[in-house]
Amino acid sequence: MPTQHTRDPERAAFLEAALRLSFITIAWNGVVGIGALGAAAASGSLALAGFALNALLDSSASVVLVWRFRKERKSPAAAAHLERKAVGWIAAAMFLVALYVGVQAVRALVDGSHAESSVFGSVLAALSVVFLPWLGTRKLRVAKRLRSPSLRGDAVLTLAASALAVLALAALILNSALGWWWADPLAGLLIACGLGAEAVRLTIRHRFG
Repeated sequence: MPTQHTRDPERAAFLEAALRLSFITIAWNGVVGIGALGAAAASGSLALAGFALNALLDSSASVVLVWRFRKERKSPAAAAHLERKAVGWIAAAMFLVALYVGVQAVRALVDGSHAESSVFGSVLAALSVVFLPWLGTRKLRVAKRLRSPSLRGDAVLTLAASALAVLALAALILNSALGWWWADPLAGLLIACGLGAEAVRLTIRHRFG
């Protein structure tokens, strides 16, 4: 039986908005993430790989959020439990991506590894630069109204993906146009540091906030 919490018309409307945004994220970042990961594998671009992995992480986090917001329709108490689990999953996955990209970036800088140019990867990154800031901003607004740390964390992932798309695009252009091979692993290292810092912040807030 629904509770007064779930019968609140305003909250119900924002729950529907959260679900729509989550489905959009799953579709967009799922397709773009897989495409960018393939382009990264073909070109050897660490910046592109970091962007792709973050996009796929954002997509998987949105799958968890769909489960969480649908659950609230039936049981707010169960949804609160899923909220905590979702925050933990997002923070852990963020840290793993940061660790992988960071290690590979340092190795590439030491070895002098050169990434190839990727027109397809550049197009995907450019499209994401245009679309993802809007999506992330919308999530932040809805997360504030729902008081949902997990949706806020997912919004940060989406905004991070847009920033990573900028870095990946810049690295690909600099490498292709000027031969600055180090721009790609350096961008990858910046990506890893940003994700790692956000993972720590989210973990601290999850446990002590």
